[in-house]
Amino acid sequence: MESGLDCIAITDHNTITGALHAQQQAPFSVIVGEEIKTTTGDIIGLFLSKEIPQGLSLMDAVLAIKDQGGLVSVPHPVDRLRRSAIGSRALNDIISDVDIVEGFNSRTLFQRDNVKGVEIATQYDIPMAAVSDAHSVSELGKTYVSTRNFDISPVGLQTALHSGNFVTHTIHPLKRLLPSFNRLRRLLG
Repeated sequence: MESGLDCIAITDHNTITGALHAQQQAPFSVIVGEEIKTTTGDIIGLFLSKEIPQGLSLMDAVLAIKDQGGLVSVPHPVDRLRRSAIGSRALNDIISDVDIVEGFNSRTLFQRDNVKGVEIATQYDIPMAAVSDAHSVSELGKTYVSTRNFDISPVGLQTALHSGNFVTHTIHPLKRLLPSFNRLRRLLG
C-alpha cells in the first residue's frame, strides 16, 4: 500500500460489502469489519463473514459478532461529541465481551476523550487500537498501530495490538464535517 500499511480493517457503517470487495481486490491484507448502529450506539465487529443488521440491542450485536468468531471493538467509547458513542455505562455492561478498545481516534476532538479510552483499556487489560476513522482518501493511513508482522486472525490481531505502538495524527476539526457535507450532497443530488 502506498502509505506503507500492509493490513487494514475496513469498517463501513452497517455493511461489509465494501470490505469484502476490498479484501478480494487489495494487494494487502484486509480485515472485514462493520460499524454497527445499535439501539445504544455504535459497536464494531471485525473478522466478519456476514453482515449484522443495524438496530439490534448492544448485547445482541455483541453476540452476533461473537457467533461469527469475530472480535468486538468499541469505537470512540466516550467521545462526548458523538451521539454514536456507547458511553461508560453501556461499556461496563459488555466489558467482559470486548476484545479491543479504541485508545486513539483521529476524529475525536477532545483528546481527553481519547485518554479515557486508553484508561479503560489499561484498566481491563484489553488491546487498544489507534484508528484514522477515515472518511476521505487523504485521511487513510495517518493513524495506525505499528506492529510486527502478525497472523491475520483474531488472536493474531489482539496479540499484535498488545505489543504495538500508536502512530497518531489528529485531523483538522473542519474535516470532521466531511461526512455531513457528503450526506447533504447526496440528498441534494
